Amino acid sequence: MASKKSSKTVPAVRDEEGAGDSLSQANVNMILAAISSQGEDLKKLIDEKMTALEGRLDALDVTMAKLQSEHSGFKRKIVEMEGALTDVDQRIGGMEMTCKELHTENKSLWAKLNDLEGRSRRLNLKFVGINEGEEQGRTSQFISDLVTELFGRDHFPKPVKIDRAHRALLPKPSAGQRPRTIIAKIHHDRDKDLILRLSREKNSFLIQGQTYPYFP
Repeated sequence: MASKKSSKTVPAVRDEEGAGDSLSQANVNMILAAISSQGEDLKKLIDEKMTALEGRLDALDVTMAKLQSEHSGFKRKIVEMEGALTDVDQRIGGMEMTCKELHTENKSLWAKLNDLEGRSRRLNLKFVGINEGEEQGRTSQFISDLVTELFGRDHFPKPVKIDRAHRALLPKPSAGQRPRTIIAKIHHDRDKDLILRLSREKNSFLIQGQTYPYFP
């Protein structure tokens, strides 16, 4: 009797196990379906990200190409500027050399000018205190006659040759003010030296009734 009971209970256990297997298979299928669905979503998301990334990479390529073009342009301009600066440096060097030569030449010319000016003034005499207008527009002739009048024909038998004579280059004074000095260039050294020597022997001169002091 015992063996019959055991034989009846075995199929029931097997049925329960078969039901368990069917349930496990269904769960697996559901899980696989969920994984497949998520995989599709993930693939779609990856594709979208890849598309966006490719777009950004394309934009980056365009930007890089533009930067490379600008870099080439800048490099070309730098080369041109370096060439221009080299040319400017050479020109400045030439100008500095020219300025140096001109400075040396200018210094020499100033020395010659000062020497000529000194030589020119060496024969100048100043006549102070002669009233304005007394020379009547003939200053050179007036000074020549004045020298003869002051020192006599014994010392100057011939009229003293005056190269040029003029009043000091100042505004004409008003009435009562001190008259401008007359500057006369004597042609001959000996006449100038004689005038100075004779002038030192006198303290003053009388011209047309008016006394003028002598200033050595």
